[in-house]
Amino acid sequence: MSRFRRCTTTAALGLCCAALPATALAAPAPAGLPAGLVWVSRGPGDAASTLHRVTASGAVTLTPLGFAVNAIGCTPDGTVFGLAATRAGRKLRSGPHVVRVGADGRVTDLGAVRAPVKAPGHPLADGYGGTVVSTGGRVQLLVGTASALRPVRVAPGPPELLAPRKLPDLPYVGDWVLDARGDLLTVAARDGRAQLVRLAPGATTPVLTPLPPALPGRSAYGGLALHPDGTLTALFNQSAGPGAGPGTGRAPAGSALFRIPVAHPDRAAKVADLGAITSSDATTCPVPAPPVPPVVPPVVPPVVPPVVPIVPPSVPVAGVAAVPTAAPAAAPTTAPTTTAPPAAAPVPVPVPPPAPRPQVRRATPSPTAAPPSATASPATTPTRRRAGVHAAPVPVTTPARAAIGKRYIPLTGAFMIATVAMTRLFRRRR
Repeated sequence: MSRFRRCTTTAALGLCCAALPATALAAPAPAGLPAGLVWVSRGPGDAASTLHRVTASGAVTLTPLGFAVNAIGCTPDGTVFGLAATRAGRKLRSGPHVVRVGADGRVTDLGAVRAPVKAPGHPLADGYGGTVVSTGGRVQLLVGTASALRPVRVAPGPPELLAPRKLPDLPYVGDWVLDARGDLLTVAARDGRAQLVRLAPGATTPVLTPLPPALPGRSAYGGLALHPDGTLTALFNQSAGPGAGPGTGRAPAGSALFRIPVAHPDRAAKVADLGAITSSDATTCPVPAPPVPPVVPPVVPPVVPPVVPIVPPSVPVAGVAAVPTAAPAAAPTTAPTTTAPPAAAPVPVPVPPPAPRPQVRRATPSPTAAPPSATASPATTPTRRRAGVHAAPVPVTTPARAAIGKRYIPLTGAFMIATVAMTRLFRRRR
């Protein structure tokens, strides 16, 4: 295959790979890795980098990128941006390209970074570390070089290099992070000991804090990530230990991850051992919350209305009288109470003498009329009355009336005796 044809085929394969999502593989994760930690690394002899992402469960997913990527940063939506110098082992034309890796693992080449001023070599040719600043839809990738901090606009529009920021004389720095105050933090080796380096905005002299001897005091800490709890994860690159190699009887030493509390650097300690790494970079991505299982409402049985039996109207049976239904009694109504005026004393009224009773002719005349008894018997015998004859009303006896009765009783008695005598005389003459 000719050289031209081989280059054309390689470029076409690279574009196809960039348009398709990369396959994410799960790998055994060391215990204690913080969720959201992301790093890219290449081992000895690797032509392309692999992206490692720690999930919320602590598992690590691996995404082959197809590019040699460095200086990565992450946006709030989980998108990773970085600089790619080569693709499939071949150097990219027009300088480093900006590569975007979505949260789903899809890799996209955004093209070369445009430099406003032409200079011998590309300004980002020695770019090694990076972090992302995202505000209001504008995304910048801060790339560290040997002498300056070079911001690169990656969105919106094509990648473009912006004005640089000079850096003071520092030991070799492999990566940077930006904290909430705008300070740049990194880990570097000086005088045989690892140091925590802090550089405030506008400052020309960094502040160095020694770290425990457990951290290697040599280069290079290629990856650095700042977590929301205020701790740093530093990735120390190492592909071979001192004096190690073929024929020495000593196995090459691998890289390691270290946890550094920014507020208490003296508590820094190793988190995990990694394999041999020649190049790396790290960042932190937001961890998506685990999906909340849907709330299944309890199954409520349907409410069945009670069945009311329909009773047909009763048919009257011959010879059986229907029983009337008593109407509900009305509530008693309390009549208003009125106070009657006091009654006046009764005035005695003179009672006239009783009229003479008419004589009733009897079949058998009684010989004599017995005078009325002054004392009434205790037991009274009811008298039989003729049909149509009503008893005379009993007059009410008053004191005045009693006096009149005492006066006329003798006269009445004499009158009655005379009447009886005349009646007998009249009968004898007949």
